[in-house]
Order: sequence, then C-alpha cells, then structure tokens
Amino acid sequence: MPPPQSAEALDVPQRTPSRQSSSVSLSAVDPALQMIAEGICELLGFGIAAINVARGDELEVVAVHGFTSGLNAHGERESAEEILGTRWALADLRGNLSRGENWGAWRFVPHERVSLHEGSWVSTTNMIDAPDAWHPHDMLIAPIIGDDGSIQGCLSVDMPVSGRRPDFTQRRVLNRFAKRAQRVVLGYLDRERLYERAANLETAKEFLRDASSKLSLADVLDASHDALVRGLGADGIWMATKGPGHQMVVHATPGLDWEPEPDLAALTAKNTSRYWAEGSYSILSRQQINGPSDWYEEAAVVDRFFRTLGADSALVVPVGADHEWLGHIVLLRSPGRPVWSDAEGRLALELGRDFGRIVLTADAYTQERDLARRLAEADRERNLLIEAVARELRIPVNALGTSLNALRAEKVNTLPWIVQVETLTVRSAQIEGIVSDLLLLSRIRDPANAPGETTIEVSEMLDDVLDELDPDAAQKDIECVLTTPTGPAYVVGDPRELRAAFQHLVKNALTYSHRGSRVHVMLYSAGNEVTIIVADAGVGISDEEQSKVFEPFYRGTNSALGGSRGAGLGLTLVDLITRRHHGLVELDSRPGEGTRVALTLPGV
Repeated sequence: MPPPQSAEALDVPQRTPSRQSSSVSLSAVDPALQMIAEGICELLGFGIAAINVARGDELEVVAVHGFTSGLNAHGERESAEEILGTRWALADLRGNLSRGENWGAWRFVPHERVSLHEGSWVSTTNMIDAPDAWHPHDMLIAPIIGDDGSIQGCLSVDMPVSGRRPDFTQRRVLNRFAKRAQRVVLGYLDRERLYERAANLETAKEFLRDASSKLSLADVLDASHDALVRGLGADGIWMATKGPGHQMVVHATPGLDWEPEPDLAALTAKNTSRYWAEGSYSILSRQQINGPSDWYEEAAVVDRFFRTLGADSALVVPVGADHEWLGHIVLLRSPGRPVWSDAEGRLALELGRDFGRIVLTADAYTQERDLARRLAEADRERNLLIEAVARELRIPVNALGTSLNALRAEKVNTLPWIVQVETLTVRSAQIEGIVSDLLLLSRIRDPANAPGETTIEVSEMLDDVLDELDPDAAQKDIECVLTTPTGPAYVVGDPRELRAAFQHLVKNALTYSHRGSRVHVMLYSAGNEVTIIVADAGVGISDEEQSKVFEPFYRGTNSALGGSRGAGLGLTLVDLITRRHHGLVELDSRPGEGTRVALTLPGV
C-alpha cells in the first residue's frame, strides 16, 4: 500500500469509513504474505495493512487486508482489493523514510513531514479528540532490507482501531512482528527469483527437439553416440565434457571399459583447451605417437591407450561454446581402417562447436530440473509450515479467547477466576513453545547460522533440563532418573541448541509415558564419543512410523498420555541439531513397551 495520506491535502472531502472488511483473498496472493497482512490488522489492531515489494524503481502492493476506507490521488474511493497490484515510486518511500522517526523496525512520519505523491492512498478515518490521536496524514512504515542493504519492500499500516498513535508497548509488539514478517517477505522474493530463473531456463530446451526432449547431459551423450559414430565413420568414441558444477561427465562406446590415467587425462584437457582457443585439433596413430609434440611427454601412456582399446588411430577434437572450453571428443578407428584425415578433422571441429552448445543446454536443463525439484520441495515445506502453524495455533488461540471472555464474567481472585488465569497461562506457554520451535528450526536451517563452539559439561546440562521439566513429570507422577556411569563428559557445541535437543527428548518421553512410570536418562563417555540415552516404558512407536518421526511436522498415531502433542518438530529439531554438531541419533522402540533414543556426539 502506498503511504496513507491526507484527504484534505488532496482537496477531497473526509468521509466516515464503511466498517466492512474487503475480504481480500485472491489466488494470486501469496498465502504467507496475506497471513502477515491479516495478522497486523487482526492481532495488532489496524484497520488496513499492506505488503509492498520492490520492482526495479517501483514498489508493488502484493498483499493487503482491511476495510474499504480510502481515496486515491484523484479522489476516487478504493477498496483494499483494488489497491492490490498497484505500483508507486521507490524514491517516494526513501524520501518519506528519511523524514521519519526511528521506531526500531518501523519509521513513523508525522503528518506535518509527509510528502504527497501520485500514488498516495488516503485514509478517511475521522480523528478522535486526544493529544495522541492518529492523524489521517500520519504514516507508519517498516522498510524491508536485503542482505546487500537495499530496500526490498516495506510493510505499511493505517487506521489504528484505537484511533491513537501506538504507545511504547504497542511499538515493541510491532517491532517483533516486523522482524518476523521481514524474513517471510525476503523468502517470498527469493522464491520469485527462483521461479523467474526457471522460466528463463525453459527457453534453453529447444535444442533437445533434434535429439530427445528433457535430457540430462549423460542422456544427450548417449542419444548422440550412434549419430556421431555413423556420421564420422568412427569405430568408437570417448568423450569427457563439463557437466553441472563443472565436473567432467565421461561417456564411451559400450565395451570401451577404460579409465584414463590421471596424467593422460590432464594432458588431454590441457591440449584440447588450447585447441579450442586456436580452433585446431590433433590426429594420433600408433605409428606416429612420438610425432606430435603435444603428446610426446605421455607417449608411453598414449601407446597403452591404443593397445588397451584395440585402436589404431584417434582424432582428438575440443568441445566448446563461444569462448568457453567444455571438454573433448576422442574418435577411434580400428586397425585396417584409414587414418583420420585433415578434412575429417575440420568436419569434427565443427561438430565440436555444435556439441558444445548442446552440452551447455543439457547443463541448463539439469539445473532447471534441479531447480524445479527445489522449488517443489520449498513449496511443499512452506505449505506444511502454514498448515502446521494454523493447526497448532488454532486450539490455543481459541482457548485464549474463550478464557478471556470467561474471565470478564468472574470476580477477581475467586476460584473460577484463578482457573481461567491458569488456563490462559498454559495456553500462552503452549503458543510460546510452538513459536520458539519454529524460530529454532528457521535458525538451524540457515547455513549462515553456524552453531556456537562452547565447551559444555553434559551431565550438568542434563541435570538442569530435568529440574526444569520436574513440574511436568510431577503432574504425571513420573520419576526422572539421571545416571552417569562414566562420570563427567564434555562436548563442544551451541548450548542453546543442545539444551533444546535434550529438552525435546525428555519431553517426548514424559508425554508418551504412563502415569507412575519412570524415564531414565543415561550419560556415557567412551573414547572420543559422548552418548546420551533417554529411555521410557511408554506407548512406543510402530516399525512403520519409526522412519518418519524425524520428518518435520510428522506426528505419530499413538496418543499422548495425559498431555497434548506438539507441532511434530521435536524429533526433527533433535536430529537437525545433532547432525549440525556432527553427531548421530538412533531410535529403538516397540509398541506397548517403550522407546529408547540414543544421541551420540563427538567428545572433547
């Protein structure tokens, strides 16, 4: 949404807004972005919120939610849905940001500093009579900054439901929300760039019409083999070309079971890269190996090459495209066949140029296929995340609302009032736990966030974890026992992450254990390894589900015993954290008998 501006400044009348929601929910709108816009309105108390992303020198409104209560620069009323897709100048945003007050992640521009522009959207909210009243000219915007420091977009809000400018407490909540929203928006832009790249790569598949559709480089080499043999009169072919990641892809005529010696492979690469720059080739024969000075230093190796393959002559041709050398083709002829001629060499050189373009396009197809797979995985994971968050937050959020309503009807400090307060506390803790797990998952999946390297005494940390979870164990009359048969054990790692892993292991054991049973935590140190074992005698896990329990958001079919199950991230976090610390997680479980999880880490 372009910054909300004053109706009077645009010489159009103030109007009382219609309090109907525009219910923007278009299929083209990214669900995660729309959820953020809705959250700002519904959770933070604003009449309208929008998310804008940079498109060159402009900003485009890509998600919006709120009331039909605005006038455009021409005095025409616009609904929130009509604002979607509009664009406005990025320079106007920079100018207004420079005049704003720093509210952390947000910039507040008071009405007397706001600069109007053609794309202005006008709030028509009536002002209340108060010193901190929100003025129709006021602007509140959170710029979204990329890793390179450039503006990638912004969040903008208007029409606070209270009619007042946010106070200090509201600003803190707004800042936390903006930081979470920034990560989602930057992820949205990354996905957009991946889709754009995939669309550009689509045009690179046209060359495959002559061979076959949608082939990898190895498939192209296979498909081209017979045509090359027939067209050039060769008895065999040995090819090595750059594939994805610039690794050499080797192809040979079936039956040519020969691995090039390193010295010969290096010499061939050196010679043919020069051939590509010069536009030349080389003809070798068993009788004239010592002739070409290019191959003299490896004459004995070349002789073994001919004898091993049963060939009598070879035509060595570079493969490339434009100024880039991509590999080489070695065409072989058996004894009794004519030695390769210069005319054939020139023809093969042209083929090397054509084949170079095929190699580049095959590489592009492979990248496109991998890109499509990554995009599909990213979309699937994003959808799982949205579904899991919505599913897990719905119950505690609804319960919070119910308890708040009930709390209003009760007298303070009465038993019913205390019960409702306890319910609110439990539900708030549940929501906090889900959000903490999601934030930790995001952190450890980010390659830029390497784990810390602190020396940790594991028995002390396990003892602290058991103390923290003692109230949960007491509720179910479960005894938690820590034994350290081999004494203290030390590891190097991130204390926050390892503590979270230990907590989730013990929490899982408590959740799925019978009342009055025991959870046994054991610590062993042997050689260069430290092993933490958490064992329970609970409901156990079926064989079919044991391979799935480490997947994100997977929740087993067995019911929790006297507690609610989490979002299905506990064992996922345990596995990811352990692997980040170069360790291993092993699970052994039998339905009805219990579960035993062993976490092994490198010791100090």
